[in-house]
Amino acid sequence: MPSVRGTNFPTSASAGATYHFSPAVPPSLPLAPAGRAQVIPLTGLRGHALAVFLIIAVLVLPGPRAAWADPPPDPIADVVAKVRNAVVRITSVQPKKKNATDAGVADPPIEVGSGFIIDPSGLVATNRHVVANATAVFVGTPDGSRYRAELIVMAGETDIALLRIYPGKPLPVLTFGDSDAVRVGDSVIAIGDPFGFGGSVSAGVVSATNRNIQESPFDEYIQTDAAINHGSSGGPLFNLSGQVIGMDSVLFAPGTYAGSAGVGFAIPSNVLSFVLTRLEKDGQVAAGRLALLTQRVPELMAAAIGVPDPGGALVIASTAPGDAAAGSMQPGDVIKTFDGAVVLDPRDLARKAAAATVGSRVALGVYRMGQMTTVELPILPLAAATPTIKRSPPAAILGLHLALVPGPAKKSRVVVDALDPSGSVADSGVKKGDLILRVQQQLILTPEQAMAELQARTEAKHPYAALLIERDKKQSWIAIALPNEPPREPRT
Repeated sequence: MPSVRGTNFPTSASAGATYHFSPAVPPSLPLAPAGRAQVIPLTGLRGHALAVFLIIAVLVLPGPRAAWADPPPDPIADVVAKVRNAVVRITSVQPKKKNATDAGVADPPIEVGSGFIIDPSGLVATNRHVVANATAVFVGTPDGSRYRAELIVMAGETDIALLRIYPGKPLPVLTFGDSDAVRVGDSVIAIGDPFGFGGSVSAGVVSATNRNIQESPFDEYIQTDAAINHGSSGGPLFNLSGQVIGMDSVLFAPGTYAGSAGVGFAIPSNVLSFVLTRLEKDGQVAAGRLALLTQRVPELMAAAIGVPDPGGALVIASTAPGDAAAGSMQPGDVIKTFDGAVVLDPRDLARKAAAATVGSRVALGVYRMGQMTTVELPILPLAAATPTIKRSPPAAILGLHLALVPGPAKKSRVVVDALDPSGSVADSGVKKGDLILRVQQQLILTPEQAMAELQARTEAKHPYAALLIERDKKQSWIAIALPNEPPREPRT
């Protein structure tokens, strides 16, 4: 569209006023010689001024809403909508403190973390440190359901644990992406339960890859500036395709600061997939190792020992003295390949050995005294740092201890006197000091009556019961899990 340009447009017109135009004036008006402004009486411009006004009005005034382009969809919101129902809250009931002699002194210590569903039948992945030492573990799903979880297995070599719940229906699941394809600067999304705020979403970028934070021999953490806080542990880190590329596990905070400082670390999805597959199949990781002690080969070391380029793993010594196979390696050898795959550094070598089958033999490409050679070594079993299998059976007790206390108008009331951290009620939200007013819709007058109502529901195979409680002069209903909840296979 041709443009009309002008200068010194007055805000109001009066008789005899003039407009001074640059050379780009309406074509029907005479043009002045180059370099001179054309002076035109207002009476001669009225038609053109009206045309200019109409053009501007068409361009500026809003038309029907359909004429405006809708904003592009937000990729983060789209990903969150697709995946959030498979992200869960993990609540672990911790054992009573050693110096706490009375079980009724305080409520059971509770720790909250995150996890995500990896199989529709109820397999849930989380961090080992979220559930370690727990007397009971519960999983809460975004739809408000709550399940007592069986702790199937924990990996001794990595901070990964596998839980099972029995939902009685297929659950939404997440899929793993390729963490080796992750690039520094890629956008990522973290979802979890920081400080107990369920389903919280944060976003950021990949700050670095292959970070060694000395948590295990295989460290290759993804570093991100997406907010990771206490309670985020075990939650998924997504790419913009909605695939899990990591498990949020570690946060760095300077000094006594307890919040996110923009430095968080996630276990890569390729490690997760490898470990979880073995845990589910064999109940252990059964990682392999080489009987070698190695170190990095930076540029200065490469120049010192005559290696053409940095990288690989420099052999220091054998960790199995007298082993003939390990003895075929010499101090100063640089391992460049592992069964044909490039070795980046000692941790990369350890990861490759861990993934290899114990008892098999692998071909190592070794740079020795100016030339490449091949050495075959056996894969030995890597001793687990801690026992890997820890099954937790369903609670055999309710764990709710009640007492009778005086109430208004000389009427006694039923109060929660203590909670057993190993009981099924431990994570329900019931606290010591709560008044029990009703079980289901039955008015409660004595502790014996309350326990009889709960026992009747347990014997009738009801997995849950509803309590009307009073706390701080406010009433609310709380759902509690009953003991020995029977496993329920998912419907197909």
